Amino acid sequence: MTAASATTTISYHGPGDAAELWGGTQADFVLDWPSRPAREVAVLLQNAAAAALGEAAGAADDAEFRAAAARAIGEAWLAAQVERGGRIDSVVVISAATLAERPELVAVARTLGPAS
Repeated sequence: MTAASATTTISYHGPGDAAELWGGTQADFVLDWPSRPAREVAVLLQNAAAAALGEAAGAADDAEFRAAAARAIGEAWLAAQVERGGRIDSVVVISAATLAERPELVAVARTLGPAS
């Protein structure tokens, strides 16, 4: 854990509005980190990625699961980026390709399934 990640706060601020126009489910966050202004970040979980996560979790691919997945995956993705000092844009898109590159995100979604 870096000093910055130890003092960075990732706050969930709810689902985004009208994200379905972008083909996904949006979760809004605010990052408060040392020596930088707070940053609002919208994480968009694309529909194909959400469907894959629902299948991996054994959960119904419905609006409730997609909202929970967008929040959980968004938090996990942001925390990992902060930890490694990676770039964080104001809009982050989590696609099926992102999930293929980052299997730890799929593991997070599995905790949202009915067996967990």
